Amino acid sequence: MSTCNSLFNSVFFSGFYSWRNTQKGSWFVQALCDAFDKYGYEWDLLTLLTFVNRQVAIYYESNVSGTVQMHQKKQIPCITSMLTRLVKFERKN
Repeated sequence: MSTCNSLFNSVFFSGFYSWRNTQKGSWFVQALCDAFDKYGYEWDLLTLLTFVNRQVAIYYESNVSGTVQMHQKKQIPCITSMLTRLVKFERKN
């Protein structure tokens, strides 16, 4: 398999947590849906994923006040891109 034009997005690293809201789902999926809803037809895929990374890193924080080790923790997804072209989505006519 050729690795050209591959894109991987890891939500967490080994030994770390991928956080989620029990009502709304994972932070990453919430931010991804938000990015596609707002900018899915305007921005290319890497820009969208960078926006998602920023959203998750800045605007989300764990709230487990009964457990100090889990309270006020952050998360940052990781983009690995071997794309050779921009990927943009277009509306169907």
